Amino acid sequence: MVQLVYVISNITGIMIPSDIEKGIQRYLAKTASEQELKELEYWLQDPYNKESFNDYVLLHHAINMGLNKVDNQPIKNRLLGKIRKKKSGIYRLQPRMLLKLVAVVFLLLGFGYFFEQKFNETNVEELIDANQITLQLDNGNIEVISEDGKRKIIDAEGNEVGVQKGNTLNYNEGVDSEKLIHNQLNIPNGKQFELVLSDGSSVFLNSGSSIKYPVKFLPGKTREVVLTGEAYFAIAKDSIDPFIVNINDLKVRVLGTEFNLSSYPEDTLVTTVLVNGSVGLYNGDVYGPSTTTFMKPGFRGVYDHSSGNISLDEVDTSLYTSWKSGKMVFRSMQFKNIIKKLERTYNVSIVNNNKELGEQYFSASFDKDELMEQIFASFRTSYRFAYTIENDKITIN
Repeated sequence: MVQLVYVISNITGIMIPSDIEKGIQRYLAKTASEQELKELEYWLQDPYNKESFNDYVLLHHAINMGLNKVDNQPIKNRLLGKIRKKKSGIYRLQPRMLLKLVAVVFLLLGFGYFFEQKFNETNVEELIDANQITLQLDNGNIEVISEDGKRKIIDAEGNEVGVQKGNTLNYNEGVDSEKLIHNQLNIPNGKQFELVLSDGSSVFLNSGSSIKYPVKFLPGKTREVVLTGEAYFAIAKDSIDPFIVNINDLKVRVLGTEFNLSSYPEDTLVTTVLVNGSVGLYNGDVYGPSTTTFMKPGFRGVYDHSSGNISLDEVDTSLYTSWKSGKMVFRSMQFKNIIKKLERTYNVSIVNNNKELGEQYFSASFDKDELMEQIFASFRTSYRFAYTIENDKITIN
């Protein structure tokens, strides 16, 4: 966003103090503090400042619109059409208004071309701080979720569909909808967040995870969500409408139960651990006795992507749900996969130059508040290795 602010200020010549500009930036991102809002309100009492603010917001939205377009040709056509219609009267525009039009055309076309050519598939998500929790709305807009914030979630038609209070996003209190509208919640490394769906089901998301879900489940329709990463589900009972979690090419079907589900990009397996109730696992479009593996509480279901096989074994479920209470548990896991989970939990970068160490298997458990030095000291009792820590980057040799 800093880059966008710089462009707006330089193209338009809008003169805004740097502290006020930061406040406007945070206001547009819906993360402004109460003090920042008060300072902004006082600054806007000046009519000239209010006009500058309006110009700033106009171009801010123009930039966002331009960056959200992968193909800029439709934008170009629409803009050229509007310019042709106004061609006879364009010179009657005031210099300030003409500047706005030129700036918007430049931003929509110039930015679209620049980002498409230089960064290829770069999109607006990459301009948002990767350490922020984000909510992608059905219309493609992305909003930043502050963990200590309180806000309403509004759909494209202005309806309140949910509310955020601290680290919980609740859709159970929103208005009913007659059509299926999806949101996607993205949790970065180092953070966890809770989601309450419209039926009252609770989803606790682990670091580096995301979930796509309807803002309202429709009566008589299957309740269905898509998960990437890891989450603990407590599903509201519904004897009529089943609940299905899609994770890669596996489907987990339930009516009312609690279970942990995990599959990160480095994992070759999808792991389902059932705490209570019952679930059915299947990897096709057909759910039935011949295509589904049914689980009982206290069991783990493991789905292998490569073979399509599903296996069951009895486990201590607390080992797989302990992350909710701030613990990390590794059981016979290769070190190269352990460090990826450490990266997510601690939001650090770990570079392992010791290939032999990466292939070693370890079993260990740690509290999340333990320092990285303490964790590595534990691993070094079984396998000697050297490492350095510089800021948030750890290098193993």
